[in-house]
Amino acid sequence: MALLPLGRRFAAVRIPGVIIHAVVGTDDRQAVADTVGAQVRGPVIHDVCAVGPTYWALVPWHPGSHWSGTTEISYLGPGTYLGVPDLGCTEPPGPYWVTPPRHRRDLCHPETVLDLIVRGGHRLRHEPP
Repeated sequence: MALLPLGRRFAAVRIPGVIIHAVVGTDDRQAVADTVGAQVRGPVIHDVCAVGPTYWALVPWHPGSHWSGTTEISYLGPGTYLGVPDLGCTEPPGPYWVTPPRHRRDLCHPETVLDLIVRGGHRLRHEPP
């Protein structure tokens, strides 16, 4: 695990597990990896922190970038460090790559990450209790 500064080469979007699991329809690790890999096509980290399962989509950072998220879904850039697992770590325990980077400078497109978040939020709001 390495702590990398955000806002130089990349930023991270914090996505609660419930959003990802709503899109996938399960919290099954392989199903999540398959769906996220096909839909986001970029590096995503999973971590179970004190607030529950959290996913981190790595996206480009540009000066002036902003994310109209919430406290649960936020865009993290300069002044923040992200714990990044070793590239070979693709399963628990601990933080791991749901979809590791495929090549140097491989990042998720912010639009695809936003689409995933919107679909997950929609499913959460419209599923029966």
